[in-house]
Amino acid sequence: MLTTGGASSRTKQSGIVLVLVSMLMLFILAMAAFAIDINHQILNKARLQNAVDSAALAGAVVADDTLDVTQAETAAIAMLNSFAAASGNSEMTFTSSNSAVTFSADRQSWVNAASFTLPADEDIYVRVAVTEMPLTQYLSYIFSGNKNVSASAVAGRSAAIAYTCNITPIAVCGDPDAGADAVWGYNPDGYNPNTDTDPSLIHELKVGDQDNSDMGPGNFQLLDFSQGSVEDGDGGDTGNGNGNGNGNGNGNGGGGDGGGAALVRQALAGAYNGCAAVGATVTTKPGNSIGPVAQGLNTRLNDFSGPMKDDGTVLPDKYVREPNNLMVEGGTYSGDLYYTDYVSELSGCEGGGSCSGNDYISSGQHGRRILRIPIVDCTEDSTGKTDFDVLGFGCFFLLQRVENSGQASVFGQFLYDCLINNGSTGNDPTDKGPYRIQLYDDPLSGES
Repeated sequence: MLTTGGASSRTKQSGIVLVLVSMLMLFILAMAAFAIDINHQILNKARLQNAVDSAALAGAVVADDTLDVTQAETAAIAMLNSFAAASGNSEMTFTSSNSAVTFSADRQSWVNAASFTLPADEDIYVRVAVTEMPLTQYLSYIFSGNKNVSASAVAGRSAAIAYTCNITPIAVCGDPDAGADAVWGYNPDGYNPNTDTDPSLIHELKVGDQDNSDMGPGNFQLLDFSQGSVEDGDGGDTGNGNGNGNGNGNGNGGGGDGGGAALVRQALAGAYNGCAAVGATVTTKPGNSIGPVAQGLNTRLNDFSGPMKDDGTVLPDKYVREPNNLMVEGGTYSGDLYYTDYVSELSGCEGGGSCSGNDYISSGQHGRRILRIPIVDCTEDSTGKTDFDVLGFGCFFLLQRVENSGQASVFGQFLYDCLINNGSTGNDPTDKGPYRIQLYDDPLSGES
């Protein structure tokens, strides 16, 4: 007798295999779709983090420049919106409900712009946070889960710069016994550069008479330009001096120490790439270099009367007014321009107020009148080209143009601190001297 049990069993097994294969295929497809969701979420998380990082930095730069947190908030939001408008970021949607820009003086407590009070040290930290921004779901909706991303970033002033390549190749002598708190003798007790106007704040940065410097005979407080490179930008002559001025020589020779006149001009105009570090040394450049110093520095005040070309390669400051009474070597300053006047008058010009067209340069660059200068220990006897120990860095506001003849002194007002573009900070936090704007870990989320 024939039976069909075996065939039936095989048919059932084939059906089970088909079901298992179908389930396996569905599982594989589900995993693939789920992987797409995960990768899509990770990609947009990275994009969102870049957006909030950039927004926090943009806001911090504006806050530091203007001390106006409302403007800083506007800058941060504008940066977020620029990311949303970029190609590939169509899913980025920033609204008042999922985005917040807040401010702090200590990176611990955060408030909105309307509730923020400017601290005495003017440190402003900006936090940009985006929470639960929804993304397109490919399969994750099956599991009733939301596909959202969040990110935050904090930015603000760094600790004081301990190493920088963003300096003006001039050095001033400091008092090592005065210490960092007094900025080696340059920072009076209770000094506020945003309000104070005192003649004692005006310093001779590059002397016109070698006898007025503690650096010793032959030195006019210029640094050796051969310590760093100088970016191209001035095709002027190389000068005919011997480059080894012993006190009154011009120090412009192409074969002498410190390079030619074109090198000096470019360096003082802002193209100097030499570096300095606290605790290391800098080398002086003997000689007065009268013409090239004036021709380089004066571009910052929109004076291109020398070989430097006014072609947009080198920009002046945005506000170039000089005092009514110019400072002279050995004199007492009686002019009507201090840093506080510069800030308020520039703000008025940019805000559409009354402003002289000769003083306000709309195409200029913020900060060109701020000189970042090494402060050195000049207590040891020295003559001619000498190495001096760097105590720290000082920020000075360029007061006026430099004379293109005579002794050609450079005068500036000491500032408590200033922004610097290229440098590394020390380990000990301080709000004195040059600094940069940087990202911090967000204490509320650990990001950034």
